[in-house]
Amino acid sequence: MAVSSADVMKLRQITGAGMLDCKRALEEAGGDLEKAVDYLRKKGVEVAAKRETKSATEGVIASYVDGKGAGAVVEVNCETDFAARSEDFRQFCDTLARQIVHTQASGQSVEDLLAAKSLDNESLTVDDLLSELTAKLGERVLVRRFVRYAIDDCDTGDCQDETTQGLVASYIHAGEQIGVLLEINCATDAAANSPELAEFARNIAMQIAAMQPRWVAPEDVPQEAIDREREVLTEQAVAEGKPENIAAKMVEGRLKKFYSQTCLLNQPYIRDDALTIEELLSELTGRLGDEIIVRRFARYQVGEDL
Repeated sequence: MAVSSADVMKLRQITGAGMLDCKRALEEAGGDLEKAVDYLRKKGVEVAAKRETKSATEGVIASYVDGKGAGAVVEVNCETDFAARSEDFRQFCDTLARQIVHTQASGQSVEDLLAAKSLDNESLTVDDLLSELTAKLGERVLVRRFVRYAIDDCDTGDCQDETTQGLVASYIHAGEQIGVLLEINCATDAAANSPELAEFARNIAMQIAAMQPRWVAPEDVPQEAIDREREVLTEQAVAEGKPENIAAKMVEGRLKKFYSQTCLLNQPYIRDDALTIEELLSELTGRLGDEIIVRRFARYQVGEDL
């Protein structure tokens, strides 16, 4: 029978077995996960049999930027902090981030990454290397997620013709539990290669790591999120006994606070809270004489939302 890629990934996460083994086991088991686990155990997948009930919530965030306008961050999970601190684990994560930048297209899935030929050894897939690491460490290792940005990649549809230069920067916070990938666009190569833009990018990446914005600007906030926040704020104002006209004004004022907490450009700058990030950006634009745009960012923290 045909099995779904989602079931293959689920079985792989449960057992740590290779993707082809998982696909074959599910086919033999008629799509039943428990029977597929038994099938793998009968075939000698010992590590999987031992680790199937363990949770992989430790790990690290790794990053790589190629200096040519492309970069990636990836979260790799394991069971213990001891494994996460091992040289084998760290080397795998660093190599994986480099692999993503050089071989993966933006928007591809973890499944695509695992099926790819290893950048350093084309006779092996990334999944083969992951299985080797799992066996060596004696515990589950999972590639949970990754993101790749490239300056010339307009897959999100929001890059402008006049701002096709720029840089991709990454920041890994101490302890490698938090990582940020950031893309900034500008119009000229001179601005893209300026020390001022590089410093700005690093400071903004640190801002994102510390202050956890969800969007770049208020116009990026989904209407659903705005409606939900407006409903909560309205109920709060009514509960305080405010008249309807006063409550409406209070809601608009409190929405500004919501934006200052969740939108990067509206946040106070952590190094000088008298400035917002938008004001800091305006200062940089004036100094460089170029249009500077914070296009997008991703912030990963090990184990979040698991």
